[in-house]
Amino acid sequence: MLADTLRSLAGLRLTDAAGKSRALELLPPATPDQMARLEAALPGPLPDEIRDALLVTTGLAHGPLEAFSLIDLEGFGLEEAFPCPWSVAHDGFGNYWILDLLPGAPDWGPVYYACHDPAVIAWQAASLEDFLLEVVALWQPGRRSAVSRVRDEVVHRLWREDVASIDPRSDAAAADQPLREFAATLPIGARLSDLRRAGLGDGFVWGRFGPRTEVRRAGNERVWAAIPPEKRPGLFRRLFGSTS
Repeated sequence: MLADTLRSLAGLRLTDAAGKSRALELLPPATPDQMARLEAALPGPLPDEIRDALLVTTGLAHGPLEAFSLIDLEGFGLEEAFPCPWSVAHDGFGNYWILDLLPGAPDWGPVYYACHDPAVIAWQAASLEDFLLEVVALWQPGRRSAVSRVRDEVVHRLWREDVASIDPRSDAAAADQPLREFAATLPIGARLSDLRRAGLGDGFVWGRFGPRTEVRRAGNERVWAAIPPEKRPGLFRRLFGSTS
């Protein structure tokens, strides 16, 4: 359980990036006011696992990342992709690790890495507990953390190769009803990404077509589409209109 894992980490000796030994510190537990405000902001009930964890701590103090918190850090946009994102960590450079909270979901997971440079969303961990342990591994000599792998390698590979996206009109999309129905709403040129059964190394390029890329989501399914912006007429055509 997440609460037990957090208790076990208190005081754990780690070695930071500068080679200095540090004892991991936990932040104070959530206050009743924090708990009430948190529950009011959620799309559904607060899972018992998270409630129990909040009674232990609200996060890590001075840990391997700029911040790790069970209280939403906010600051993450892209509401068209994540209607209710819950930011649990950030790196100090505008990139966040988020939960995709869905109405009625019994637990909080998976965790995604939301990167803006490159403009990629990458699957990070199946649960908050798994993510927390990988965060701690950043300062454990001899361990290769999945957090560093996603941050330093996966997002760049996804951006270069765009291996996770498919043509909405492909056979792969046509064979799956949710994909087929969603694909039917998309314009030509869109790219479809299916993360319903994602794992480490998977993700989608939300800025595939530049800063004006449109992102759509298939309801509450973890299926997204990146859509190129509509082409604007050139200056000559805008000034003088069509010559036909």
